[in-house]
Amino acid sequence: MSSYFDLTSELWKWNSPVWLLVLPLVGLYFLFHQGNSGKRIAAFVFAMFALAMAYVSPIGVLADGYLFSAHVIQHLILLLIVPLFLLLSLSETAMEKLFRSPFMNRLGHVMAVPFLGWLSGLGVMWFWHVPSFCNASTENYALGIFRDATFLLAGLAFWWPIFSPVKRFHLPSSQAVIYLFSACLGCTLLGIYITFTVISVCPAFANPVDRIGILNMLYDQGMTPGTDQRLGGLLMWVPPCSLYVSAIMVILKRWYADMEQVASPNTAGTTGSLREARQ
Repeated sequence: MSSYFDLTSELWKWNSPVWLLVLPLVGLYFLFHQGNSGKRIAAFVFAMFALAMAYVSPIGVLADGYLFSAHVIQHLILLLIVPLFLLLSLSETAMEKLFRSPFMNRLGHVMAVPFLGWLSGLGVMWFWHVPSFCNASTENYALGIFRDATFLLAGLAFWWPIFSPVKRFHLPSSQAVIYLFSACLGCTLLGIYITFTVISVCPAFANPVDRIGILNMLYDQGMTPGTDQRLGGLLMWVPPCSLYVSAIMVILKRWYADMEQVASPNTAGTTGSLREARQ
């Protein structure tokens, strides 16, 4: 029993350096975004929770050279979940003021270029899963930090044209649907490749260093390197597309609301003209 609890405690890394990022972000958010709605605060809390759990929980421990599938989960959190909910947590009023300056306005428009956001979001996932780069970033701590930072920044760039708090940077709804659907196709292709290739996508996970004595337990549960990689490929494939489809539904709802707003004044004008004609 004691060995079980010792093993469980090993799978949580409460002294992770991620707190050096989470705690300052929490302080800055509540300093500069006072008076936010409950939904925006909830989105920020969820983003910080997801960021912390990506490193503190067993996901972070297993992603550190043990399981490729945990590595994929961690990077999907950094690329898709944390940036999305960070953008949803930002105050429209505060960000409108921030992006009034010429430099920030120009930066916002550059980030809103769809090809740049799309290439950032898909590019980092493809780039860091080239076997040599994946292996190097898994074995080298400093390179791993740089890799994770690129995931967070690329995620912000990817979601900016869709969910920027400044509405003038949003893509038109029709383009946003194409943007998200094509991103789903990109993740699908990468997921299919990882799932069915016989090549080790990240050799570091094929021969892990058993630092905390859990490797035999993982293998006993059927989590061999081959099974682990196939699971990682499916995780790269299904969850991102599910998120993109959900975002497409939000875009379609936004599109319908915009059409109603455009139609309402015209309807009101027509009704007024009919009344005048009757009089």
